Amino acid sequence: MPAFFISSSDIRETQITLTGDLCHHLRASLRVKSGEHLWLTDEHRRRYRVRVLQVAQQAVTAEILEQRQGPVESSPPLLLAQAMLKGDHMDWVVQKASELGVRTILPLVSRHGVVRPQTDRIAAQVARWQRIATEAAQQSEQWQPPQVLEPLESRRFFSTHTATCSLLLAERREALALASVPLPRLPSEQICVIIGPEGGWAEEEITLALAQHCQAVSLGECILRADTAAVTALSIVQSRLGRLG
Repeated sequence: MPAFFISSSDIRETQITLTGDLCHHLRASLRVKSGEHLWLTDEHRRRYRVRVLQVAQQAVTAEILEQRQGPVESSPPLLLAQAMLKGDHMDWVVQKASELGVRTILPLVSRHGVVRPQTDRIAAQVARWQRIATEAAQQSEQWQPPQVLEPLESRRFFSTHTATCSLLLAERREALALASVPLPRLPSEQICVIIGPEGGWAEEEITLALAQHCQAVSLGECILRADTAAVTALSIVQSRLGRLG
């Protein structure tokens, strides 16, 4: 059973009242019944085991049986800056990155990317990605959902990024192996993994990124699809930080 995200404002003493989309999902999709147990997580990384008391049209009410505090963060949060991909490939990357515990997802508009955000659809698209990210984080029992940001032009991102360590996946050029590049270790720092589009980075994008202290890294001899590269790179970093394996 997933650990569903709630707000601490839903809690009144020993009871929790769930409304809105979560209520509808529990009632209509999962067909939760009175007496069933659920896991819920609030924004303070507190997780609750609850027993459902009542399932109504507008609200699900549950009583708290157990409460536990999430583990203290001991390594840097991870940001994925992903050039926008066509079709459902971007949805897939958002989902898998969320399962892998990424804290922030930033879609990039790149020179060679075939996808360009439409101004009148940006808010709806970001909201959709946020739903995908939240559902994936719940399913994988993360302690908090990632935040999906609005798309940003790659040049602006490279000029303004502030991560402690920014790793630019750049194939077919001299680059350090991602498996061996030095990584920061403090939770107050941040690691950013930057993945290009299907057509690769433009030379001027790479030049700007390197001038702004991004580190070019490689996944080895294999040339992977953009979505595969994103998941592979995130898995390597999370494993090296002790979050996987």
